Amino acid sequence: MKLEIFNKLSYDEKLFRVVDKGAFLDNYVTENIRMNLFAVDKFYVELVYDSAENKISEIRSFKSGIHLDKYTTHIKL
Repeated sequence: MKLEIFNKLSYDEKLFRVVDKGAFLDNYVTENIRMNLFAVDKFYVELVYDSAENKISEIRSFKSGIHLDKYTTHIKL
């Protein structure tokens, strides 16, 4: 699946695709937010969890850029 097609999916379809086909790479945790990074096909997906609400608040997809910076100290991308 290409990134452009993934971005057109509904929230639930994106979440299913990440859980079903994604490979977990790393997480980033702050006091209020937890982010999990997955590789899906040839792009990355970041699931952002809201600790106060105890749910996924955002699904971010990208191929490169500043969203990856917080993970580069832990893993080689």
